[in-house]
Amino acid sequence: MNSHGVFVVTSLFFVMIASLVGFAAYNGTRLETSRHYEARIATLSEERQELTRQVAELRNRWVKEVTVTAYSPTVEECGPDPQTTASMGKARPGIVAVSRDLFDEGWVFGKKVYVKGHGIFEIADLMSSRYTQRMDIFFPDTDKARQFGKKQVTVALLAS
Repeated sequence: MNSHGVFVVTSLFFVMIASLVGFAAYNGTRLETSRHYEARIATLSEERQELTRQVAELRNRWVKEVTVTAYSPTVEECGPDPQTTASMGKARPGIVAVSRDLFDEGWVFGKKVYVKGHGIFEIADLMSSRYTQRMDIFFPDTDKARQFGKKQVTVALLAS
């Protein structure tokens, strides 16, 4: 083989070695990238599960199925000053009283609630401590309050 042939063979050999080294480096990088994405996918999956859990918890906390009744400004229902609510405001249409367990969960004075089929109300009063998971809609007329009756209704605490 002449010197030109040796040069060609040597050059081809070095090109082949360089290609193999480059291929190995490329595959190593690809493998690292693949592991990175697999780890990222696992992390995102865990984050998604946590968010799903948090959404379910919020839904259970802010949307409830409760007993809804009605009340009117009478001494028998409200005590000695039936025109004054527990929040120290004046009793008026558009307000509700909530049971103390709901109040302790953040259903507090001034917040708005949606009562399915009845509209949006403001929390301004508290019910007797003997009631739980309950809401009372204010009616100025006692007969209309009695006609309202007692219902199981979905209610939602609205964002302020």
